[in-house]
Amino acid sequence: VDTTVDRLSTLDTTTSHSNINSIMLISIKKTSIIIGILSLFQSRHVHSLSTPVVASLVKDYSGTAAGLFNNMRTPAALIGGAIVPLGLLTAPEIDKSKDSKRVQLFKKVNLLLAIASLLSEILAITFSTVAINKLAEVRFPPTTGVDELLSKHFEIAWMGTNVHFLLGMFGFGLLVGSKAFFTYGSKVGKISGCWGVAVFLHCSSIVNQGIALGAGDNSPHFASNLLTLVIRYVTLTMSRVRGRPLSMIAFGVIFYSLFLSIEMVAESFGFFQKEKDN
Repeated sequence: VDTTVDRLSTLDTTTSHSNINSIMLISIKKTSIIIGILSLFQSRHVHSLSTPVVASLVKDYSGTAAGLFNNMRTPAALIGGAIVPLGLLTAPEIDKSKDSKRVQLFKKVNLLLAIASLLSEILAITFSTVAINKLAEVRFPPTTGVDELLSKHFEIAWMGTNVHFLLGMFGFGLLVGSKAFFTYGSKVGKISGCWGVAVFLHCSSIVNQGIALGAGDNSPHFASNLLTLVIRYVTLTMSRVRGRPLSMIAFGVIFYSLFLSIEMVAESFGFFQKEKDN
């Protein structure tokens, strides 16, 4: 009897242990299934949230870039149209019997400033118009922003549009001041000249701040200020002149005009005499 009782107790103990093990295995399996379901749901949820964000970052910014170029082209055309009557059609005539050499030089420089400002705006219009046409004709790969599109495919065009628009605009402001000088004399001319220089300097400061800011902290910066922007534009343009005969001739003509400008200034102050038609 005692032996039978011992066997029964041993059997009960073994059965209880096996039941406990079975319950633990079932619990572990259930826990694993629950964790797997939660992980699958979480991964799908994160993927559904992240996919639209990535897709929204990389897209076609051609329309935005065309709008930026058009923002420069329209005011460039307006300023160019205003320069013609202000600095060309009503340019002051030189009276050698009354005007001193300094005033004669000032009038010559005023006319050249008007011509240079007008041509600068024409270059800005040309750059922007060609860029807008290319943005409409060519399908460019998607980018993360309009700044990346401009830096990859329209770097010279964008810098040239900005540089020539700003230089033409600054020249237009100086023409306004000189117009008052030639029309109403030195007293009014000095006041308007001071205003023109002040606006020129303040506009330069605003432009420098905008250039340094760029399109954001993570965007490519074309330059740090207006001077470095002009230098970078000239450097890139000259580096790509090779193989373009018209551009090479254009730079040669520009250098020759600089020589003629120095010669004109020297003759005005009597550094050397040369008979020529003025």
